[in-house]
Amino acid sequence: MQRLTLIIIFFLSGLAALIHQLVWMRQATLLFGGNVYAYSAVFVATLGGAALGAYWLGQWADRVKSPLVIYALLQVGLGLLGALAPFALLAMRPLYTTIAQWFAIDSAWINATRVYFAMLGLMVPSLLIGATLPFMARAFVRQAGCVGRQLGQLYMAQMAGAAVGSGLTGLVLLPSLGAYETAYVAAGLNGLLALGTLWIARSQPQWPGAPQKRVRKLPRLKKSSLPPEAPPAAPSGIGSITAKFVFVAYTLSGFIGLGDALIWTRILSTFTANTVFSFSIVLSLFLLALAAGSGIGIWWTRRRAITMMHFAHVEILIGLTAMLTLFIFAWAPNWGWLTTAFSNNLLTHSILLELWLGLLTVFVPAALLGLLFPVVTSLYTQESAEAVGKQVGRLYAFYTISAILGALIVAFVAIPRIGLQATAATFSVLNLIIGVVASWLALTHSVQSRLVPQGGLALGIALILLLPPGYYLGFHQGATEQMKFYAEGPETIVAVFDAPDQKSKRMFVNGGDEVATDPTSLRAFRLLGHLPALLNPEAQSALMLGFGNGIVTGSLNTHNLARIDAVDRSTEQFKAAELYQPENYNVLHSQVLHKFREDERNFLAQTLDNYDIITTDILQPVNANRWMLFTQEFYNSVATHLTPKGLFMQWLPFDQLSEPDYKQIIRTFQTTFPNATLWYTGGNQTLLLAPPYPLSKERLLAMLGSGDPGDTVVPDDLGTPAEIASYLVMDADALQTYGGRGLLVTDQNAFFLPDAEGTAKLRQMLEAGPKAP
Repeated sequence: MQRLTLIIIFFLSGLAALIHQLVWMRQATLLFGGNVYAYSAVFVATLGGAALGAYWLGQWADRVKSPLVIYALLQVGLGLLGALAPFALLAMRPLYTTIAQWFAIDSAWINATRVYFAMLGLMVPSLLIGATLPFMARAFVRQAGCVGRQLGQLYMAQMAGAAVGSGLTGLVLLPSLGAYETAYVAAGLNGLLALGTLWIARSQPQWPGAPQKRVRKLPRLKKSSLPPEAPPAAPSGIGSITAKFVFVAYTLSGFIGLGDALIWTRILSTFTANTVFSFSIVLSLFLLALAAGSGIGIWWTRRRAITMMHFAHVEILIGLTAMLTLFIFAWAPNWGWLTTAFSNNLLTHSILLELWLGLLTVFVPAALLGLLFPVVTSLYTQESAEAVGKQVGRLYAFYTISAILGALIVAFVAIPRIGLQATAATFSVLNLIIGVVASWLALTHSVQSRLVPQGGLALGIALILLLPPGYYLGFHQGATEQMKFYAEGPETIVAVFDAPDQKSKRMFVNGGDEVATDPTSLRAFRLLGHLPALLNPEAQSALMLGFGNGIVTGSLNTHNLARIDAVDRSTEQFKAAELYQPENYNVLHSQVLHKFREDERNFLAQTLDNYDIITTDILQPVNANRWMLFTQEFYNSVATHLTPKGLFMQWLPFDQLSEPDYKQIIRTFQTTFPNATLWYTGGNQTLLLAPPYPLSKERLLAMLGSGDPGDTVVPDDLGTPAEIASYLVMDADALQTYGGRGLLVTDQNAFFLPDAEGTAKLRQMLEAGPKAP
């Protein structure tokens, strides 16, 4: 009964830890930005801290009298520091901004500053998370001969709890409570776990390996009178060299495993909407697979003594199933039932689609990674419980550090240079090689030991030769003769298609159709670029947040501006924009254009410049990385970078957006910019314009029709002044009436869920009215 209680406690501990970590990640992106470099800084700080805690504090796990008391103290510390971490990150914002302004935007020093502040805010609570495993292992594992199985039970409980915590946080807690309140929930759970652990510690006997009270020293005997020293216990099936290989191989498996997980996540994002809850769903599925695999390992270690051949077979299976996953991704777009088998509700459809895709593709290789833990711990500890806390802490620490390196190398080196498919294939081969070497060290001479590993390696190489071109991983509809550009980078996967017969180009970013040149889309692009310049003819500087294909920036560039700063998170999009030269007026070669690869919010935090015009490209509020560009804090930051006569214009697409969320964004925008107006150019696209003065349709016509309107290209792009004015659907008073009263969108409560029904209602309302007077 006591053992079951400890398993439940460790399950809830994993649940609380994931809640904390997801809240920290959300808060840290508000400080550092939402690009891959910001996420990497948080990733290094949290996992690095956990590795340090497992290794450093784990050294003491076998020396304390009551490891459960220490475990309870760790929970108390995690609860307090975990709840304070979001506030600490917020408090560091002024200092981070000041230091970041010392360096050039998008320099390596900025990324180093991100890592430093992430470690400053998150390292200590992460250290406590990492230390929980060795201390619980010391308390739970007390019997030699079943170490791998019992450690597997703890690992399964922790991963299952983490899976539940991830899903609960992304789908329930953050949307309904907000970031701070969610952190309080996790902290409260930590407190309850501490009390429960202390209650169990009262009845658990002290660990016999703990230091005892000092006793009187006995007289020292002569060396010759000492009894002969007993020989060390014989290892259970492996020697010291083989044990070291297991340690190194498992460490390398961390490098491969998390690298594979990053690749799978990138590929899965091209099949889905990549909404604010997508990461939680994929993470939950991955953690659940690790738990399921560990459960299989528990059953396996109960039935037989683990040998090196078992380890070899698991590594080979990981390599082969990871390779087969690539084929499944290639075939998945042809399975129409994946997109039609679920509810018409957009939210339900998105969740079920991501779950099914994950189950069909990555669940099996991820489960095998989970199976590896009880197998490796059985071999590495040689089923001795004497120093299990120190040993499991060391295994976890080196595995985690290797995993960090694997993820960073995959994101910033491997994918940009050789692509997703080649990286995944290389990792699969590494798994197969580890399996072959492990089979050589097994010291068995059976036919199975000779044929299975070499056969697995040969099969893996054959599968590599059969792989189709890797375009399907970044664009799941496949490559055609119309594909003119394809690039995989750290941040995005970009594909551009040109259909001359349809007179249209389309840019797909991470599988999503984001930039097209159909008349409706072009109308919005042109209005977004020309209108602020027409209303502020004295403007000298402009800031474009989200460069996209450059059409908006090119439109701005037709207006005698002295400087245009264009910010985008993706270098690949700047490259792809070369294909849009006719549409963006060759703006990439303009002498006034200055390009920056940076997160939009982080750019505003770093720059000291003010602008006469600030605009944003098409940015989806429901997107996992874009929601932070529709909050009160973002709008206030924009306002501080506008000149006294400056204008701000934001593209607000409402496809997938519910009307309550749409109204909440409008209320928030108008709170910062009281003269805000709403514009509709057709389709699912509206634009919010914030002039420094009240703007009615009559005033607009007077400004556009008085004298020379500016550039001859504007009538060609937008039509007559009357046509331009027709896009104005709500002036400030009408917009305030429509938005009504209610909550504003802040960094702490922003959570937009996709809603197809809301999109239909919004389009119907905008097409029918109301109109500005």
